[in-house]
Amino acid sequence: MNLREALLVLNAIPGISGEAIKKLISVFGCAQEILKQEYRALLEQGLGQNLVTNIVHFPKDKFLEGEYNLLRQKDIEVITIADEDYPYSLKQIDCAPIVLYIKGNRGILKSAGVALVGSRKASFYGLKIAEEFARTFAQAGITVVSGLAYGIDTASHQGCLKAKGNTVAVLGCGLNHVYPKENVQLFQDIADKGLLISEFPMDTAPLTYNFPRRNRIISGLSLATVIVEAAPKSGALITADYALQQHKEVFVVPGNIDSIYSQGANRLIKDGALMALSAQEVLEELGLEIKKQLEQERVQDKGHIDLPLDEYKIYEFIEHQPSHIDVIAARSKEDVGALMAKIVYLELKGIIKQLPGQYYVRV
Repeated sequence: MNLREALLVLNAIPGISGEAIKKLISVFGCAQEILKQEYRALLEQGLGQNLVTNIVHFPKDKFLEGEYNLLRQKDIEVITIADEDYPYSLKQIDCAPIVLYIKGNRGILKSAGVALVGSRKASFYGLKIAEEFARTFAQAGITVVSGLAYGIDTASHQGCLKAKGNTVAVLGCGLNHVYPKENVQLFQDIADKGLLISEFPMDTAPLTYNFPRRNRIISGLSLATVIVEAAPKSGALITADYALQQHKEVFVVPGNIDSIYSQGANRLIKDGALMALSAQEVLEELGLEIKKQLEQERVQDKGHIDLPLDEYKIYEFIEHQPSHIDVIAARSKEDVGALMAKIVYLELKGIIKQLPGQYYVRV
């Protein structure tokens, strides 16, 4: 059994937490060794008898055979916490998921995201605001992260997709299930154009206690969390709590004080959350530039250099004084691989020049 298979098995064992897995790895050296231990050795680590029994008697081979069959059938990929491409932002949170099951464009995991969550029983106003915020975030190049639930989550995903942006849905069940079932088309649209994520084994049912747990992933993948309508005991408030524990900003769209579905959200504002009167305010507060809506795909600068918009955005960050590639990447917030491809095109057009040491200047 290799490391990936051992982590898949450990992640599927009932009652075991990510923190317990990490502790056992530190004791026994690796994930594979944990699964080789006898009852007494595991019991000596302070684990409860039921959990030790689950570890020792878990049907490892049968589980892996069924899991791999479902992964192939559903075209699902797996990222473990031991993999290099595991999202950096998630590694920084408490109880980071050991395994991520993903379907869709995994490149989205490298982009900046904002969580947009709220009430399942949302008002027309709330749905409208969620869709508008999602659209603005998408136009700014920001990934919208939500939970595929009824109401605000659904409106957030839909608003992002309508704007042809990137959206991530974090599920409270395995990717072999669609929940709620009414969102089956949205589930497929996100699989085709965005990214679906779950930490749960493929056939895990949408059990009630799984949903609060998945909320730490929603906030963990995001720069900030925006709440649009939330009742006093809304799951969105759990996401807000996780965001605060992760030292991330929480924004709240103020709601009708007469509506029970705004009471939890409005209380967050009273307790110190930042009020969000527009999506642009959120982006400005985070120091992110808003991508302007342009009717044309090409723009022209004062020097009459005609470039596609994506190349022009890079050209703006290259000056007449030498700029290092790392500085250009930081300014443009562009992935280095994609940045280098665009820089090559600019060089071929003769408008920038590379200097020794990966410095670039305008010609």
